[in-house]
Amino acid sequence: MTINPSRSRIAKRRFTTLIRGLGIGLALIALTNSLAMGVAHSDAGPHHMTVSEAVLVPVNVPGTTPLAAAAVNLSQYGYSEREYYAEGSAHRYRGAVSNSLKTAEIIDAGWHYKTRVLVRTPRPGAFNGTLVVEWANVTVGQDIDFAWAESYDHLMRAGYAVAVVSAQRVGVEHLKRWSPARYGDLDVAADNTDPATNGPVDVCGMPNCAQVDPLSWDVMTQIAASLKANKAPAQPLPGRTVKRVLAMGESQSAGRLSTYYNAIQPLYGFFDGFVFLDRASQLRADLRTPAVSVDSEAWSTMFPAKTVGSSFVRHWEVAGSSHASLDAGTYVDRMVLRDQSIMGPSGPLSFSSAIGDCAIKPYFSAVNTKVVLNAAVESVNRWVTTGKPAAPSSYFDRAQAGSIARDSDGQVVGGVRLPSFTAPTSANHAGNIGAGLCFLVGAHVPYSADQLHDMYGTHRRYLKQVDAALKVAKQDGYVLPGDAWAIRSEAARSSVGS
Repeated sequence: MTINPSRSRIAKRRFTTLIRGLGIGLALIALTNSLAMGVAHSDAGPHHMTVSEAVLVPVNVPGTTPLAAAAVNLSQYGYSEREYYAEGSAHRYRGAVSNSLKTAEIIDAGWHYKTRVLVRTPRPGAFNGTLVVEWANVTVGQDIDFAWAESYDHLMRAGYAVAVVSAQRVGVEHLKRWSPARYGDLDVAADNTDPATNGPVDVCGMPNCAQVDPLSWDVMTQIAASLKANKAPAQPLPGRTVKRVLAMGESQSAGRLSTYYNAIQPLYGFFDGFVFLDRASQLRADLRTPAVSVDSEAWSTMFPAKTVGSSFVRHWEVAGSSHASLDAGTYVDRMVLRDQSIMGPSGPLSFSSAIGDCAIKPYFSAVNTKVVLNAAVESVNRWVTTGKPAAPSSYFDRAQAGSIARDSDGQVVGGVRLPSFTAPTSANHAGNIGAGLCFLVGAHVPYSADQLHDMYGTHRRYLKQVDAALKVAKQDGYVLPGDAWAIRSEAARSSVGS
Protein backbone atom coordinates (compact mmCIF):
# COMPACT_ATOMS: atom_id res chain seq x y z
CA MET A 1 0.00 0.00 0.00
CA THR A 2 1.26 3.46 -0.89
CA ILE A 3 1.17 6.05 1.89
CA ASN A 4 0.39 9.61 0.91
CA PRO A 5 2.95 11.78 2.76
CA SER A 6 0.62 14.78 3.03
CA ARG A 7 -2.18 12.69 4.50
CA SER A 8 0.30 11.14 6.93
CA ARG A 9 1.39 14.59 8.12
CA ILE A 10 -2.25 15.68 8.52
CA ALA A 11 -3.04 12.56 10.54
CA LYS A 12 0.02 13.11 12.69
CA ARG A 13 -0.99 16.71 13.39
CA ARG A 14 -4.51 15.59 14.28
CA PHE A 15 -3.17 12.91 16.61
CA THR A 16 -0.82 15.44 18.29
CA THR A 17 -3.65 17.94 18.68
CA LEU A 18 -5.84 15.22 20.20
CA ILE A 19 -3.15 14.23 22.70
CA ARG A 20 -2.53 17.86 23.65
CA GLY A 21 -6.26 18.38 24.03
CA LEU A 22 -6.51 15.35 26.25
CA GLY A 23 -3.61 16.58 28.33
CA ILE A 24 -5.14 20.01 28.77
CA GLY A 25 -8.49 18.45 29.56
CA LEU A 26 -6.99 16.14 32.16
CA ALA A 27 -5.11 19.05 33.68
CA LEU A 28 -8.31 21.09 33.87
CA ILE A 29 -10.12 18.15 35.46
CA ALA A 30 -7.32 17.77 38.02
CA LEU A 31 -7.39 21.50 38.74
CA THR A 32 -11.16 21.47 39.11
CA ASN A 33 -10.99 18.50 41.47
CA SER A 34 -8.27 20.20 43.48
CA LEU A 35 -10.31 23.36 43.85
CA ALA A 36 -13.38 21.38 44.80
CA MET A 37 -11.42 19.52 47.47
CA GLY A 38 -9.78 22.67 48.78
CA VAL A 39 -6.31 21.20 48.23
CA ALA A 40 -3.92 22.51 50.83
CA HIS A 41 -1.02 24.55 49.57
CA SER A 42 1.50 25.84 52.05
CA ASP A 43 1.93 29.58 51.91
CA ALA A 44 5.61 28.90 51.31
CA GLY A 45 7.00 29.99 47.97
CA PRO A 46 9.95 31.64 46.24
CA HIS A 47 8.60 35.10 47.17
CA HIS A 48 8.84 34.35 50.88
CA MET A 49 11.75 35.17 53.14
CA THR A 50 14.29 32.54 54.12
CA VAL A 51 13.96 31.23 57.66
CA SER A 52 17.09 31.34 59.78
CA GLU A 53 17.78 28.32 61.96
CA ALA A 54 18.47 28.38 65.67
CA VAL A 55 21.60 26.65 66.92
CA LEU A 56 20.64 23.61 69.01
CA VAL A 57 22.90 22.20 71.72
CA PRO A 58 21.92 19.24 73.91
CA VAL A 59 21.44 20.18 77.56
CA ASN A 60 23.83 18.28 79.77
CA VAL A 61 23.89 19.66 83.31
CA PRO A 62 24.70 16.96 85.89
CA GLY A 63 22.31 16.62 88.78
CA THR A 64 19.42 18.48 87.12
CA THR A 65 16.43 17.44 85.01
CA PRO A 66 14.16 19.32 82.58
CA LEU A 67 11.21 21.27 83.87
CA ALA A 68 7.93 20.03 82.35
CA ALA A 69 9.44 16.88 80.92
CA ALA A 70 6.86 14.34 79.77
CA ALA A 71 4.80 13.04 82.69
CA VAL A 72 4.22 9.68 81.05
CA ASN A 73 6.45 6.68 80.38
CA LEU A 74 7.69 7.48 76.87
CA SER A 75 9.58 4.22 76.50
CA GLN A 76 6.30 2.30 76.56
CA TYR A 77 5.53 4.01 73.25
CA GLY A 78 9.04 3.59 71.86
CA TYR A 79 9.78 7.31 72.37
CA SER A 80 12.66 9.22 73.89
CA GLU A 81 12.95 12.82 75.09
CA ARG A 82 15.86 15.24 74.90
CA GLU A 83 16.15 18.88 75.90
CA TYR A 84 18.16 21.36 73.82
CA TYR A 85 19.34 24.90 74.30
CA ALA A 86 18.25 26.96 71.30
CA GLU A 87 20.17 30.09 70.41
CA GLY A 88 19.73 32.53 67.56
CA SER A 89 19.26 36.05 66.27
CA ALA A 90 15.70 37.34 65.91
CA HIS A 91 13.83 40.14 64.20
CA ARG A 92 11.33 42.46 65.76
CA TYR A 93 8.11 42.98 63.83
CA ARG A 94 5.64 45.83 63.48
CA GLY A 95 2.00 44.76 63.32
CA ALA A 96 2.32 41.30 64.93
CA VAL A 97 -0.45 42.07 67.41
CA SER A 98 -3.76 40.45 68.37
CA ASN A 99 -6.69 40.87 65.98
CA SER A 100 -4.53 42.20 63.15
CA LEU A 101 -5.27 40.57 59.80
CA LYS A 102 -2.31 42.14 58.03
CA THR A 103 1.19 40.85 57.33
CA ALA A 104 3.77 42.15 59.78
CA GLU A 105 6.72 44.34 58.79
CA ILE A 106 10.28 43.86 59.97
CA ILE A 107 11.49 46.62 62.25
CA ASP A 108 15.06 45.44 62.72
CA ALA A 109 17.21 42.35 63.28
CA GLY A 110 20.09 41.11 65.38
CA TRP A 111 18.31 40.48 68.69
CA HIS A 112 20.06 37.60 70.42
CA TYR A 113 18.05 35.01 72.32
CA LYS A 114 18.69 31.76 74.12
CA THR A 115 15.92 29.44 75.26
CA ARG A 116 15.16 25.74 75.35
CA VAL A 117 13.09 23.14 73.49
CA LEU A 118 11.95 19.67 74.55
CA VAL A 119 12.01 17.11 71.73
CA ARG A 120 10.09 13.81 71.90
CA THR A 121 11.19 11.37 69.24
CA PRO A 122 9.76 8.06 67.99
CA ARG A 123 11.79 5.11 66.80
CA PRO A 124 13.05 5.80 63.24
CA GLY A 125 10.80 3.17 61.68
CA ALA A 126 7.73 4.49 63.50
CA PHE A 127 8.10 8.15 62.48
CA ASN A 128 5.26 9.31 60.22
CA GLY A 129 7.22 12.23 58.77
CA THR A 130 5.37 15.00 60.63
CA LEU A 131 6.79 17.16 63.40
CA VAL A 132 4.29 18.86 65.73
CA VAL A 133 5.70 21.95 67.44
CA GLU A 134 3.77 23.18 70.47
CA TRP A 135 4.07 26.75 71.69
CA ALA A 136 4.26 26.30 75.48
CA ASN A 137 1.41 27.93 77.41
CA VAL A 138 2.50 30.32 80.21
CA THR A 139 -0.82 31.36 81.76
CA VAL A 140 0.02 29.89 85.19
CA GLY A 141 3.51 31.40 85.12
CA GLN A 142 5.46 28.46 83.72
CA ASP A 143 5.71 26.36 80.56
CA ILE A 144 2.87 23.84 80.26
CA ASP A 145 2.17 21.83 77.12
CA PHE A 146 -1.60 21.53 77.49
CA ALA A 147 -2.21 20.28 73.95
CA TRP A 148 0.30 17.45 74.47
CA ALA A 149 -1.41 16.74 77.81
CA GLU A 150 -4.66 16.14 75.92
CA SER A 151 -3.34 14.24 72.94
CA TYR A 152 -0.03 12.58 73.88
CA ASP A 153 -1.39 9.04 73.56
CA HIS A 154 -2.52 9.55 69.97
CA LEU A 155 0.52 11.60 68.93
CA MET A 156 2.85 8.80 69.96
CA ARG A 157 0.74 5.92 68.67
CA ALA A 158 0.53 7.69 65.29
CA GLY A 159 4.30 8.30 65.14
CA TYR A 160 4.55 12.09 65.33
CA ALA A 161 7.71 13.78 66.50
CA VAL A 162 6.78 16.46 69.04
CA ALA A 163 8.65 19.53 70.23
CA VAL A 164 7.67 22.00 72.96
CA VAL A 165 9.17 25.47 72.56
CA SER A 166 9.73 27.94 75.39
CA ALA A 167 8.95 31.01 73.31
CA GLN A 168 7.95 33.54 75.97
CA ARG A 169 9.68 35.43 78.71
CA VAL A 170 7.24 34.39 81.47
CA GLY A 171 8.17 30.76 80.93
CA VAL A 172 11.88 31.41 80.48
CA GLU A 173 12.14 33.50 83.64
CA HIS A 174 10.40 30.73 85.59
CA LEU A 175 12.89 28.21 84.19
CA LYS A 176 15.74 30.37 85.46
CA ARG A 177 14.27 30.59 88.96
CA TRP A 178 13.44 26.88 89.08
CA SER A 179 16.97 25.78 88.16
CA PRO A 180 19.65 28.47 87.83
CA ALA A 181 22.24 25.77 87.15
CA ARG A 182 20.35 24.46 84.15
CA TYR A 183 18.68 27.57 82.80
CA GLY A 184 20.45 30.57 84.33
CA ASP A 185 21.74 32.09 81.08
CA LEU A 186 18.49 31.81 79.09
CA ASP A 187 17.15 35.11 77.78
CA VAL A 188 14.40 36.06 75.32
CA ALA A 189 13.97 39.70 76.37
CA ALA A 190 14.23 42.64 73.98
CA ASP A 191 13.42 46.33 73.81
CA ASN A 192 9.70 46.65 73.17
CA THR A 193 9.69 50.20 71.77
CA ASP A 194 9.12 50.73 68.06
CA PRO A 195 11.68 53.40 67.00
CA ALA A 196 9.35 54.68 64.27
CA THR A 197 6.25 55.15 66.42
CA ASN A 198 7.54 55.11 70.01
CA GLY A 199 4.68 52.69 70.65
CA PRO A 200 4.93 49.08 71.86
CA VAL A 201 6.18 46.39 69.50
CA ASP A 202 4.39 43.56 71.28
CA VAL A 203 1.35 43.53 73.54
CA CYS A 204 1.04 40.84 76.19
CA GLY A 205 -2.68 40.17 75.80
CA MET A 206 -2.95 38.57 79.26
CA PRO A 207 -4.42 40.09 82.42
CA ASN A 208 -1.93 41.41 84.97
CA CYS A 209 0.96 40.77 82.58
CA ALA A 210 3.96 43.05 82.48
CA GLN A 211 6.16 40.95 80.19
CA VAL A 212 6.07 41.11 76.42
CA ASP A 213 7.62 38.92 73.76
CA PRO A 214 8.67 40.71 70.58
CA LEU A 215 11.15 37.92 69.75
CA SER A 216 8.72 35.04 70.25
CA TRP A 217 7.72 34.82 66.56
CA ASP A 218 11.26 34.12 65.39
CA VAL A 219 12.00 31.92 68.40
CA MET A 220 9.14 29.65 67.36
CA THR A 221 10.01 29.69 63.65
CA GLN A 222 13.76 29.31 63.93
CA ILE A 223 13.65 26.44 66.41
CA ALA A 224 11.09 24.61 64.26
CA ALA A 225 13.29 25.21 61.20
CA SER A 226 16.31 23.73 62.99
CA LEU A 227 14.34 20.66 63.98
CA LYS A 228 13.13 20.20 60.42
CA ALA A 229 16.64 20.62 58.98
CA ASN A 230 17.90 18.08 61.54
CA LYS A 231 21.54 18.88 60.89
CA ALA A 232 24.67 17.66 62.62
CA PRO A 233 26.17 18.04 65.12
CA ALA A 234 23.00 18.31 67.21
CA GLN A 235 20.81 16.27 64.83
CA PRO A 236 17.85 16.29 67.22
CA LEU A 237 15.89 13.73 65.17
CA PRO A 238 18.62 11.25 64.17
CA GLY A 239 17.70 8.93 61.31
CA ARG A 240 14.42 10.74 60.65
CA THR A 241 13.43 12.96 57.74
CA VAL A 242 10.89 15.64 58.58
CA LYS A 243 8.49 16.20 55.68
CA ARG A 244 5.85 18.36 57.34
CA VAL A 245 5.72 20.71 60.34
CA LEU A 246 2.52 21.58 62.20
CA ALA A 247 2.21 24.32 64.82
CA MET A 248 0.02 23.68 67.85
CA GLY A 249 -1.01 25.66 70.91
CA GLU A 250 -3.68 25.89 73.61
CA SER A 251 -5.52 28.94 74.99
CA GLN A 252 -2.96 31.72 75.54
CA SER A 253 -0.65 29.95 73.10
CA ALA A 254 -3.48 29.53 70.61
CA GLY A 255 -3.92 33.30 70.76
CA ARG A 256 -0.23 33.86 70.01
CA LEU A 257 -0.38 31.34 67.18
CA SER A 258 -3.42 33.13 65.75
CA THR A 259 -1.33 36.28 65.51
CA TYR A 260 1.47 34.21 64.03
CA TYR A 261 -0.88 32.77 61.38
CA ASN A 262 -2.10 36.21 60.35
CA ALA A 263 1.08 38.28 60.59
CA ILE A 264 4.14 36.02 60.36
CA GLN A 265 3.08 32.97 58.32
CA PRO A 266 2.60 35.13 55.18
CA LEU A 267 6.21 36.32 55.46
CA TYR A 268 7.84 32.90 55.65
CA GLY A 269 5.18 30.31 54.82
CA PHE A 270 7.09 27.92 57.06
CA PHE A 271 4.43 25.92 58.87
CA ASP A 272 2.38 23.48 56.81
CA GLY A 273 -0.64 23.52 59.13
CA PHE A 274 -1.97 24.76 62.47
CA VAL A 275 -3.91 23.07 65.28
CA PHE A 276 -5.50 25.29 67.92
CA LEU A 277 -7.06 24.24 71.22
CA ASP A 278 -9.32 26.89 72.79
CA ARG A 279 -9.13 28.75 70.39
CA ALA A 280 -8.00 30.37 67.20
CA SER A 281 -8.93 34.02 66.88
CA GLN A 282 -10.23 35.35 63.58
CA LEU A 283 -7.84 34.05 60.91
CA ARG A 284 -7.16 35.56 57.51
CA ALA A 285 -9.22 34.28 54.62
CA ASP A 286 -6.50 34.79 51.97
CA LEU A 287 -4.07 32.16 53.31
CA ARG A 288 -4.09 28.57 52.12
CA THR A 289 -2.56 26.99 55.21
CA PRO A 290 -4.95 24.46 56.81
CA ALA A 291 -6.03 25.16 60.38
CA VAL A 292 -8.44 23.45 62.78
CA SER A 293 -9.45 24.93 66.13
CA VAL A 294 -11.01 22.67 68.77
CA ASP A 295 -13.04 24.84 71.13
CA SER A 296 -14.53 23.97 74.51
CA GLU A 297 -18.01 24.91 75.65
CA ALA A 298 -16.44 26.81 78.55
CA TRP A 299 -14.43 29.04 76.23
CA SER A 300 -17.20 29.47 73.67
CA THR A 301 -19.66 30.49 76.38
CA MET A 302 -17.45 33.33 77.56
CA PHE A 303 -15.94 34.26 74.21
CA PRO A 304 -18.29 33.65 71.26
CA ALA A 305 -16.71 32.29 68.09
CA LYS A 306 -15.42 34.67 65.46
CA THR A 307 -16.57 34.62 61.87
CA VAL A 308 -14.21 32.29 60.01
CA GLY A 309 -14.64 33.22 56.35
CA SER A 310 -11.96 30.87 55.02
CA SER A 311 -12.18 27.52 53.27
CA PHE A 312 -8.91 26.54 54.98
CA VAL A 313 -10.07 27.08 58.58
CA ARG A 314 -12.36 24.96 60.74
CA HIS A 315 -13.81 25.43 64.25
CA TRP A 316 -15.12 22.40 66.14
CA GLU A 317 -16.99 23.31 69.32
CA VAL A 318 -17.22 20.42 71.79
CA ALA A 319 -20.40 20.18 73.87
CA GLY A 320 -19.97 19.84 77.64
CA SER A 321 -16.20 20.39 77.62
CA SER A 322 -14.20 22.51 80.04
CA HIS A 323 -11.14 24.56 79.14
CA ALA A 324 -8.93 21.63 80.13
CA SER A 325 -10.46 18.19 80.25
CA LEU A 326 -10.21 15.78 83.17
CA ASP A 327 -7.57 13.85 81.18
CA ALA A 328 -5.39 16.92 80.65
CA GLY A 329 -5.93 18.28 84.17
CA THR A 330 -4.86 14.98 85.69
CA TYR A 331 -1.74 14.90 83.49
CA VAL A 332 -0.73 18.47 84.37
CA ASP A 333 -1.35 17.86 88.09
CA ARG A 334 1.02 14.91 87.93
CA MET A 335 3.69 16.91 86.09
CA VAL A 336 3.53 20.00 88.30
CA LEU A 337 3.63 18.01 91.56
CA ARG A 338 6.57 15.96 90.30
CA ASP A 339 8.52 19.11 89.43
CA GLN A 340 7.33 21.04 92.51
CA SER A 341 7.19 23.99 90.16
CA ILE A 342 4.18 25.81 91.64
CA MET A 343 4.74 26.75 95.25
CA GLY A 344 2.13 27.85 97.77
CA PRO A 345 2.48 29.15 101.35
CA SER A 346 2.69 25.60 102.69
CA GLY A 347 4.68 23.96 99.91
CA PRO A 348 4.20 22.58 96.38
CA LEU A 349 0.78 22.91 94.76
CA SER A 350 -0.88 20.88 92.06
CA PHE A 351 -2.23 22.66 89.02
CA SER A 352 -5.76 22.06 90.34
CA SER A 353 -4.91 23.58 93.72
CA ALA A 354 -3.29 26.60 92.10
CA ILE A 355 -6.54 27.37 90.27
CA GLY A 356 -8.27 28.28 93.50
CA ASP A 357 -11.33 27.21 95.43
CA CYS A 358 -14.16 26.78 92.91
CA ALA A 359 -17.61 25.76 94.08
CA ILE A 360 -18.07 22.44 92.27
CA LYS A 361 -15.64 19.57 92.74
CA PRO A 362 -13.95 17.47 91.44
CA TYR A 363 -12.58 19.89 88.83
CA PHE A 364 -12.65 19.46 85.05
CA SER A 365 -15.35 18.05 82.81
CA ALA A 366 -15.03 14.36 81.96
CA VAL A 367 -16.03 15.07 78.35
CA ASN A 368 -12.95 13.72 76.58
CA THR A 369 -11.86 16.63 74.36
CA LYS A 370 -8.71 14.71 73.49
CA VAL A 371 -10.46 12.54 70.91
CA VAL A 372 -11.61 15.60 68.98
CA LEU A 373 -8.13 17.11 69.22
CA ASN A 374 -6.72 13.83 67.93
CA ALA A 375 -9.03 14.08 64.93
CA ALA A 376 -7.97 17.68 64.39
CA VAL A 377 -4.28 16.76 64.28
CA GLU A 378 -4.95 13.91 61.86
CA SER A 379 -7.23 16.05 59.72
CA VAL A 380 -4.68 18.85 59.35
CA ASN A 381 -1.90 16.36 58.62
CA ARG A 382 -4.05 14.62 55.99
CA TRP A 383 -5.12 17.95 54.52
CA VAL A 384 -1.49 18.95 54.06
CA THR A 385 -0.46 15.53 52.76
CA THR A 386 -3.34 14.58 50.46
CA GLY A 387 -5.41 17.72 50.00
CA LYS A 388 -8.49 16.23 51.64
CA PRO A 389 -10.04 18.96 53.81
CA ALA A 390 -11.02 18.53 57.42
CA ALA A 391 -14.65 18.04 58.41
CA PRO A 392 -16.77 21.21 58.32
CA SER A 393 -16.94 23.63 61.22
CA SER A 394 -19.35 22.51 63.92
CA TYR A 395 -20.76 25.38 65.99
CA PHE A 396 -23.18 25.53 68.86
CA ASP A 397 -26.55 27.00 68.04
CA ARG A 398 -26.81 30.62 69.11
CA ALA A 399 -29.60 33.01 69.96
CA GLN A 400 -29.94 36.30 68.11
CA ALA A 401 -27.91 38.08 70.78
CA GLY A 402 -25.05 35.63 70.22
CA SER A 403 -25.42 33.65 73.43
CA ILE A 404 -25.30 29.86 73.21
CA ALA A 405 -28.69 28.20 72.76
CA ARG A 406 -29.65 25.65 75.40
CA ASP A 407 -32.42 23.10 75.75
CA SER A 408 -34.90 22.80 78.61
CA ASP A 409 -32.30 20.93 80.70
CA GLY A 410 -29.74 23.67 80.20
CA GLN A 411 -27.64 21.58 77.82
CA VAL A 412 -25.94 23.29 74.91
CA VAL A 413 -27.51 22.73 71.48
CA GLY A 414 -25.32 21.80 68.51
CA GLY A 415 -21.57 21.31 68.24
CA VAL A 416 -19.62 18.06 68.42
CA ARG A 417 -21.52 15.72 70.76
CA LEU A 418 -19.41 12.92 72.20
CA PRO A 419 -20.78 9.90 74.12
CA SER A 420 -19.29 11.35 77.31
CA PHE A 421 -21.76 14.22 76.80
CA THR A 422 -24.83 12.44 75.43
CA ALA A 423 -24.43 9.27 77.55
CA PRO A 424 -22.50 10.56 80.58
CA THR A 425 -21.44 8.72 83.69
CA SER A 426 -21.01 11.96 85.61
CA ALA A 427 -22.70 15.34 85.73
CA ASN A 428 -20.30 17.37 83.60
CA HIS A 429 -20.00 21.12 83.98
CA ALA A 430 -18.20 23.11 81.28
CA GLY A 431 -17.72 26.01 83.71
CA ASN A 432 -17.55 26.44 87.45
CA ILE A 433 -18.37 29.04 90.08
CA GLY A 434 -15.79 31.14 91.86
CA ALA A 435 -13.00 33.65 91.39
CA GLY A 436 -10.11 33.61 88.94
CA LEU A 437 -10.21 30.91 86.30
CA CYS A 438 -13.14 28.99 87.80
CA PHE A 439 -15.38 29.94 84.89
CA LEU A 440 -13.12 27.87 82.63
CA VAL A 441 -12.27 24.98 84.95
CA GLY A 442 -15.50 23.01 84.87
CA ALA A 443 -16.25 20.00 87.01
CA HIS A 444 -17.52 16.43 86.95
CA VAL A 445 -19.66 14.88 89.67
CA PRO A 446 -19.80 11.07 89.21
CA TYR A 447 -23.25 9.49 89.22
CA SER A 448 -23.93 6.71 91.70
CA ALA A 449 -24.79 3.19 90.53
CA ASP A 450 -28.43 3.85 91.38
CA GLN A 451 -28.46 7.08 89.40
CA LEU A 452 -26.91 5.35 86.39
CA HIS A 453 -29.49 2.58 86.61
CA ASP A 454 -32.29 5.14 86.73
CA MET A 455 -30.81 6.94 83.72
CA TYR A 456 -30.21 3.94 81.47
CA GLY A 457 -32.23 1.06 82.88
CA THR A 458 -29.94 -1.58 81.39
CA HIS A 459 -26.35 -1.85 80.22
CA ARG A 460 -27.63 -2.52 76.71
CA ARG A 461 -29.56 0.75 76.63
CA TYR A 462 -26.45 2.60 77.79
CA LEU A 463 -24.38 1.04 75.01
CA LYS A 464 -27.07 1.93 72.49
CA GLN A 465 -26.74 5.61 73.41
CA VAL A 466 -22.94 5.41 73.24
CA ASP A 467 -23.15 3.78 69.81
CA ALA A 468 -25.57 6.40 68.50
CA ALA A 469 -23.28 9.29 69.45
CA LEU A 470 -20.16 7.52 68.17
CA LYS A 471 -21.74 6.75 64.83
CA VAL A 472 -22.48 10.40 64.14
CA ALA A 473 -19.18 11.78 65.47
CA LYS A 474 -17.12 9.22 63.55
CA GLN A 475 -19.04 9.54 60.29
CA ASP A 476 -18.87 13.32 60.46
CA GLY A 477 -15.08 13.23 60.96
CA TYR A 478 -14.77 14.50 64.53
CA VAL A 479 -13.66 11.21 66.08
CA LEU A 480 -11.08 8.82 64.65
CA PRO A 481 -12.04 5.16 64.12
CA GLY A 482 -9.44 3.99 66.64
CA ASP A 483 -10.73 6.35 69.31
CA ALA A 484 -14.31 5.31 68.56
CA TRP A 485 -13.32 1.68 69.06
CA ALA A 486 -11.58 2.50 72.36
CA ILE A 487 -14.58 4.45 73.67
CA ARG A 488 -16.97 1.64 72.71
CA SER A 489 -14.73 -0.99 74.29
CA GLU A 490 -14.47 0.93 77.56
CA ALA A 491 -18.24 1.39 77.65
CA ALA A 492 -18.78 -2.33 77.00
CA ARG A 493 -16.47 -3.29 79.87
CA SER A 494 -18.24 -0.97 82.28
CA SER A 495 -21.11 -1.92 84.56
CA VAL A 496 -23.14 1.19 83.72
CA GLY A 497 -26.84 0.44 83.77
CA SER A 498 -26.40 -3.01 85.24
